[in-house]
Amino acid sequence: MGLLALFLLIILPVIEIYLFIEIGGALGTGWAILLIFMTAALGVTAMRRQGLAVLQEAQAAQGRGRPPIGAVAHGILILMGGGLLLLPGFFTDALGLLCLLRPVRLFLIAAVLEALLPHIVRMRPGAGGHAQSKGGAGRAVDDKTIEGDYRVDDE
Repeated sequence: MGLLALFLLIILPVIEIYLFIEIGGALGTGWAILLIFMTAALGVTAMRRQGLAVLQEAQAAQGRGRPPIGAVAHGILILMGGGLLLLPGFFTDALGLLCLLRPVRLFLIAAVLEALLPHIVRMRPGAGGHAQSKGGAGRAVDDKTIEGDYRVDDE
């Protein structure tokens, strides 16, 4: 969490200032400012268009009796992408545009699920969120389980 705060408060503004100076020097100040306003307008437009598509996808999933989990994940990333495009800066604009691309969203959703699912699966129901220890071949072990081996002798 500390590294994220460091990034957001110190490193991100430094990156944005550097890019403003470089792009403003290459294109001119007026064009750089115009480009910032254009990406903000693009962000609002893309967020609205893609957001409505995701809303329809969520409604269709609910109509079929399925939870709209995928649509919610896409909606969150679209909202983040649009918000990043609204922030003034070229680096945040690039991140925002990436969040609006469906293949990138699919990759991010898969990466987050891959990171979180092992932690969610290890959670024991009714244990208040405490992780359950693993035993042998992936079986859950609690205090009442005695593990051992056996063999059958034919007499």
